[in-house]
Amino acid sequence: MSSPCTLTLEDGTHYDLSPLSSAKSDYIAQVGETSYNLNICRGVVGELHAVEDPDTVGGYVRKDDGDFVLGRVHTNLTMSPMTNEPMYVITDGSACPLNPDAKASTAIRFICSPSDFNAGKPVLVATLPPQDPCHFYFEWRSHVACPTNPKSSLESGHYIVFGAILAIAIFTWFGGHTLYNRFYLKRTGLSQFPLPSSLSLPKIKLPSIGKSSQSGSGSGSGSGPKWGSWRRRSHRSNGYIGIRADEDDEEEGFAARFSLDDDDLDNDAEDLTSTNGLGNETNAWRNQSNGGVATGDVNNKGKNVPLHQGLVDI
Repeated sequence: MSSPCTLTLEDGTHYDLSPLSSAKSDYIAQVGETSYNLNICRGVVGELHAVEDPDTVGGYVRKDDGDFVLGRVHTNLTMSPMTNEPMYVITDGSACPLNPDAKASTAIRFICSPSDFNAGKPVLVATLPPQDPCHFYFEWRSHVACPTNPKSSLESGHYIVFGAILAIAIFTWFGGHTLYNRFYLKRTGLSQFPLPSSLSLPKIKLPSIGKSSQSGSGSGSGSGPKWGSWRRRSHRSNGYIGIRADEDDEEEGFAARFSLDDDDLDNDAEDLTSTNGLGNETNAWRNQSNGGVATGDVNNKGKNVPLHQGLVDI
């Protein structure tokens, strides 16, 4: 069941004219010296003269012999068949002057007018018959006559209230934290605002040159490119840059260049002893350790340390 003075169509379009129901005064449409007093969905407020059932009168015209009733009040709305706008029709008024068997009636067509922020007022547009009329037609422009959707209006109202509460809460939280940081913690600039950490300026971290060089001088099994057979390494003890060979290839090459077989040693020994009488010199050179001078080893004082005996021990 629909509420009084409302109209809801099948597509959900909703009209509600109940705000136009006035308990303080009637609406007056003035035409010359004639005043048409109307109210919507309730009885008129003005005092009536010589009228039966004054509480049910929805509109009247003041006359010398008594008030002429325009129709009896009710709370039903209809749609205009020509303009698809809400209409308020009241019937069963006073007897028509030219036809006592007929009763007066009034139709009010409401026009949606968003620019009219007030309630508006009725305007008489036609009467029938022109002389001693019995049927009256009014138009009423008001923002109240604009259609709405009750469900969507309710949901939008909830969203507005929720948004307002959320905005107030965020403003209170932000303002409170800002005042606390500024006056109690003595912060200035952007640090006084409770901004999330993601909004802070990014920090730029340059790569360490020492770490990158150490990581590049790893074992030969790495996947990085090699810089040749010799690599540079910094010595912390003496502060200069030395040169070292790779672990496997250089050791094999060094050993191959300075290694001799046993047969080669024997042949060289025979050549040295048999050629031009150099055997004595060879023995003297080999046994020079007996009369050698001790090297500067602090921990081995008084001990004879043999001198270097050459690259090959013959």
